[in-house]
This record gives sequence, C-alpha cells and structure tokens, in this order.
Amino acid sequence: MMKKIIPVGIIIALIILAPTPVFAVGSGGFENASFSAKQLGTGAAVTATPDEPAAISYNPAGIADLPGVQVQGNANFISMLTYKENNVTGNSRSTGTLSLVPTGYITINPGKIFQDKLGLGFGMDSPFGLSTKYRSNDPAAQYTGYSNYLKMYALKPTIAYKFTDKISVGGGPMWYRVEDFGGVQAYPVGAYGLGPTDGQVRLNSSGNHWGWQLGTLIKLTPKHRFGYYFRSPVVVKTSGLGKVENSTAGFTANHNFETGIHTKLSLPMNMTWAYAYQPTPKTHYEADFTWSHWRTHKRLYWVVDPVANGTDNTVMNAIRNADKDWRDSFGIQVGASHKLTKKLTLRGGSWFYWTPIPYDHFSPAVPDSNHMAISLGAGYNINKYLTADLCYYNSFYFRRHISNPYVSGTYTTYSQAFTVSVTAHWDDIFPRAFGNKGVEAEAPSIDMPGVTK
Repeated sequence: MMKKIIPVGIIIALIILAPTPVFAVGSGGFENASFSAKQLGTGAAVTATPDEPAAISYNPAGIADLPGVQVQGNANFISMLTYKENNVTGNSRSTGTLSLVPTGYITINPGKIFQDKLGLGFGMDSPFGLSTKYRSNDPAAQYTGYSNYLKMYALKPTIAYKFTDKISVGGGPMWYRVEDFGGVQAYPVGAYGLGPTDGQVRLNSSGNHWGWQLGTLIKLTPKHRFGYYFRSPVVVKTSGLGKVENSTAGFTANHNFETGIHTKLSLPMNMTWAYAYQPTPKTHYEADFTWSHWRTHKRLYWVVDPVANGTDNTVMNAIRNADKDWRDSFGIQVGASHKLTKKLTLRGGSWFYWTPIPYDHFSPAVPDSNHMAISLGAGYNINKYLTADLCYYNSFYFRRHISNPYVSGTYTTYSQAFTVSVTAHWDDIFPRAFGNKGVEAEAPSIDMPGVTK
C-alpha cells in the first residue's frame, strides 16, 4: 500500500507548487475561485455540500465531517482569450496562454479524542489572480497595460467544530502573499511635450496581509441543508520598483531609470448563501447565491518615490493614477451530482456572474463582463484510499461595446478550463467515536442518515 501512496504524495506536492495566475470563476473582476474539480464540476454550487478538503476555501465548517486524514491536490489548467474588434484601429486579441493554478489542502479529524466533533485543516490556493497579455503596439492595450499580472497565494489554517449533529461552524485566518503585482505599458511622451517616441514603464510590487474566513453548515433535515460562507475584506500594501525603459523623453538617446513605488490592493469581502436538496443517498442538487463587495476597488494609485530628474518625475506622475470605481457584483451557481455506480459519480452545473466593472472604466487589462458557464465533472473511487476527480467548463462572456479613449472597440472574452484532483484519505487512522469504522457512505456528497432510497 505504501508503494501506491508515496507516488500519490509526490504528485500532490508537485500540483501544489509553482502557481501561475489567471482570473477565472469567481465574483467577476480578477477573482479566481478555482479550488477543486468537485467544486467546479457542480457549477461551484458547493457551500452547502462541503465534503472534501477543498471545503477549507468555500465552507470550512464542512471539514468537521471529514474522517481521519485527507490530503488533496488540485491542478486547474485555464485558458482565456479576449477578442477586440475596431473598424478604425483594426482587430486584435490577447495571447490566450494556458495557465496552471494549483491548490492543495489537508484535513485531520482526531476521532474519538474529540468525539468526532473537531476538524483541523490547512490549505494553500490563489483566490485572486491576473494574467493578460497583448501585443505591445495594440492600440487598445498600449497605454492601459499590454502585460498585466497579479501572482499571489493564500495560506489558510482552519478549525471546525460540530456543535450538534445538525450545526457545524468553521473558519480561521488567511495570510495573503502577493508575489508580483503590476504590469507593463507604454506612455505617450509626445503628449506631454517630452519627446517624439513613446517610452515603456514596468511596475513590479509585492506585499502581504492577514484576513479571515468563516463558514456555517446546517443540516436542517436529512434531505435539506443550508450553508453560509464569509470572507473578510483585505487591503494589501505592496511596494517595489517602477522601471522606465527605452525612453527618449528629454534625452537624445534611450534613457532608463527606476524608482521605488507602492500602492494598496483592495480585495473584496464576500458572502455566499446556499441550499442543498438531497432526495436520495445517490442524488443531490444545490443552488448558491454570492455577493462580493467590489465597490471597495475604487482607485489604483501608485505612489512614486521622487527622482532627481524633473523629466523623469513627469513621466512617472503621468501613469501612476487610474480610477476604477468598480461596483458590487453578484453570482448564482446551480449544480447536481448523481452516484451512478459504487465507484463513479457524475456531476454538472452552471454559474452566472454580473461583472463589477462599469462601462466607463473598462480596461483590456481586466476584460470582464457578465458571463455564464457550463461545467461537467466526474469522480472515481480508485480504491479505499484514493479518489480522482475531473472537471471541464466553458465560460461565455457577453460582448461589451466600448467607446472610451484608447480602448474603443467591441470586446468578446471566452475561457475554458480543465481541472484534475487527487485525494488520498485514511478515514480510520484514528479510533472513531460513533462506531462507524469501515462503513462507506453511499451519498454523493454528505452522508445524511435517515434518507431512504
């Protein structure tokens, strides 16, 4: 058995390492709520069905029900393309590179020591991210950012407690680490009377901050469950370098310089309400409603350290301020799963999100719009200790007709993703309190005693 488990542990460790960011499913904006194949396979409608280690990120109350020790690794392969149509400046599109977003989780239930009521967990994922890139001479992205990035991860120590058979609560702190936030853009030096040729500025910053999360699970009856999830707002103060490259502003030859920069990155509060209906042990349905306070993302203001040369100061001051004025966003997720055989579970779902980005502050850097996705997934119990899950989804973004300066055009965005999850679980590693050792739950999600077939 150990010969089988050790390679699985290596695979899970490799999945967790080397995150590459991109925004995908979430509350719009640059949220990336890609946690596991089971979560995405049911249309992200999982807050009332937190039955896997990844529940740490969407309802930590659920880990109180996970027996023994469980280790989960997930790899999300996400591809996103944005097309721009403009009869005057021409058509263009983003590069659409494939990005890997890994996540990893571990949960521990000490069993009889705490009467099977306590769950401990630790997770690492990337709840926000951004990776968009266009041609450097793209008329729409040239001055707004033709390369944009937010590379970050979050560490989530978690504790959950089952107060009664019907009510569980879980949560804990979250440590956000922003590894690289910024972008690359040109600036029109001719417009400021500084020179004949556009220059280029590159911004790189990093920082970290603490937040927290809370989840509640209520099993009202054997067939009906309610879930609630809260994530706190976080303002991450980042600092780094602003580098001006290949500039001829006020000089006869190319001039490069760099200076210190810092800014505040506002990440929104989120609340999700969920209801799950499980008519039989093999089938369950769920609907979630989510709200995110993106209105806090009003402005992105880069504070620049002064430099000796007045022309250089003029260059940096010209690009450091960008109003956002985003609004709150809402989302609806629906999903279902059915245990087809003892080993195979099928899943499906859909979500719809209203974008937080208003028309007059649209930017190709975050080409978001109202969008709908359709997802399909499957889970397979390889053996007593191992489970594999797969998911594929397509997300269709509504067209946006923009006529603002520099970014005019019709934008169409499309994304798709494939997710694979591997979970190793040792359910009976600790003595159990309720005498259910060796009993395998038939339910596709949370085992609900009293539900008849």
